Amino acid sequence: MQRTIRLKAVLPYPPERVWQALTHPGLLGSWFMKNDIKPEPGHSFTFRMAPQRGWDGITHCEVIAVEPQKLIAYTYRGEASGEKALACAGIHSGTADKITKGIFTKLDTIVRFSLEPTCGGTLLHLEQSGYKGLKLIIISLIMQMGWKRQLKKKLPAALQKMTTV
Repeated sequence: MQRTIRLKAVLPYPPERVWQALTHPGLLGSWFMKNDIKPEPGHSFTFRMAPQRGWDGITHCEVIAVEPQKLIAYTYRGEASGEKALACAGIHSGTADKITKGIFTKLDTIVRFSLEPTCGGTLLHLEQSGYKGLKLIIISLIMQMGWKRQLKKKLPAALQKMTTV
């Protein structure tokens, strides 16, 4: 039993600008999490946010593939709890808390962003693979909601605020 998150977003900005939002630490941090990313194969980095119940707030990553302006992929590893997934997705609900209470496991996935130029913008593909087993499949469903929020609201807002490519 395994699952992969697959999402697309059409962004009215050139691939170069979207690439910057995915690979520049400050820009990526403005719409996702604080980080120390460098788009260089083999570079280890972390994503950081406030600790949540069952999670220290750190996701460990390593860049595994880079094609400038086209593709970046990295490992995405850490603790996975229901509370963490809800916090990352921005979901605050008593029902959701009850459903995910006690879910705790290790997260060992791969995040892949690919960019495709389109007429007047960029088609961004997001894939996060490696969710294996029932606990991680439940976590992936919540994380997919979070990724949708990031790609539909937070990333476009960050791109709009960018003054340089």
